[in-house]
Amino acid sequence: MPGSFFHKLEKWERRLQAFLIICFVGLVILQLMFTKEPFRFYLSFAERLEGVPWSEENLPAAVQAEERLGRIEIALTGYFSLPRAVVLVNGREAAKFTEREVWIKVKEGDEIQIDGSAYACPLNFQVVKCSPEVIWPLVNYHVTTNGSRVSMGKVELK
Repeated sequence: MPGSFFHKLEKWERRLQAFLIICFVGLVILQLMFTKEPFRFYLSFAERLEGVPWSEENLPAAVQAEERLGRIEIALTGYFSLPRAVVLVNGREAAKFTEREVWIKVKEGDEIQIDGSAYACPLNFQVVKCSPEVIWPLVNYHVTTNGSRVSMGKVELK
């Protein structure tokens, strides 16, 4: 009697193995079919949408509200890196000065601050480059922190 139970389990195991092998072979065949043009077109829904323009009402909300972004490069003058000096955009950390220069992405109305409160000495920072759409802060704009947090003002874009 006990041998018949294990015998039945072995039969089920062989059937399960055969089923898994058939599924694997089917998957490989299906993947090979996707490499041929006529099969891929009919088997893939995304392939049929290729090149079809979307109407405005079908666009996601994030794409519809196209935000204008600018980039600003701020450099630490006089030091190579100060990792505890931080650039804040709207009160949130945007970059650390682990290198001499950092790039930040900004939107219209963002407030840029430099937090040098971790260092008791005066630190000088300068806007080195701006993308063409940035009106404020200007290139070569300087701020100095002396163990404090200093605002560079609000970003203005064209």
